[in-house]
Amino acid sequence: MAEKITNIKERILQIAEIKGVSKEKFFEDLGVSYGNFKGKSKNTSVNSDVVARISAKYPDISIEWLLHGIGQAEISATYNTQDEIVTNVIEPSATYTRMPNVITTDEKGRENVVLVPVRAQAGYLNGYGDPQYISKLPVYSLPNIQNGTFRMFQVNGHSMFPTLHNGSYVVGQFVENWVKDIKDDRVYIIVSKNDGVIVKRCLNRIKKYNNIYCKSDNRKEYPSFAVEPEDIIEIWEYKMHLGFELSNPADLYDRVSDLEAEVYFLKDKITKNKSK
Repeated sequence: MAEKITNIKERILQIAEIKGVSKEKFFEDLGVSYGNFKGKSKNTSVNSDVVARISAKYPDISIEWLLHGIGQAEISATYNTQDEIVTNVIEPSATYTRMPNVITTDEKGRENVVLVPVRAQAGYLNGYGDPQYISKLPVYSLPNIQNGTFRMFQVNGHSMFPTLHNGSYVVGQFVENWVKDIKDDRVYIIVSKNDGVIVKRCLNRIKKYNNIYCKSDNRKEYPSFAVEPEDIIEIWEYKMHLGFELSNPADLYDRVSDLEAEVYFLKDKITKNKSK
């Protein structure tokens, strides 16, 4: 069995072999420097522009394989009655489809989990697509976090209390197709031009209202609001978090008790009004 290629740069080099062209010619046609794919540079990050150029030049190369090494390199083709080649490419259900801008790997070619702490979140709005900026952020390897592109963000504030505490860290997986892959009432990290990095429980209303409705778990203090896709840079789906505090179950019991008291008060008031 052939050894699995886990480094995205190694997979890019393999495309030249698949297409039967020299590596020099391959990168010349793409308008990309071959020097960035040799020696120690093979373990550095890849800009999304390179991925976009490969996708445009070779539409039969699977993006899922290119980014994550999943499946076959080439998308299978079929023939219609006129013997024209029809490539089995899955069209996105809307224009709101993205690819990761920068991917970093370790010395073994495995994708890193890049950490964006609170102090770096303002800069991330401009640097999310800059390999040099991303390379300066801390990176980690986490258990059971694989087969995808992941990023870790630090929670800022108490809007998701008691689910997520201020200062905790949330690991999210990159969401490519916003219309199809954003599921109601799941937690997402949204990188927004106007709101910055926000962690919210979301309702997907892109098709219906052209927005994503963002809800806080601490709704007494933080109201819900809608974000339009045009304002969004990236979306990451919650997969795990690292916390330093345990939620007190009494907080939830107190809320239930308050609700029971309110219901009892209303029932008692209605009963007294009827007896008058």
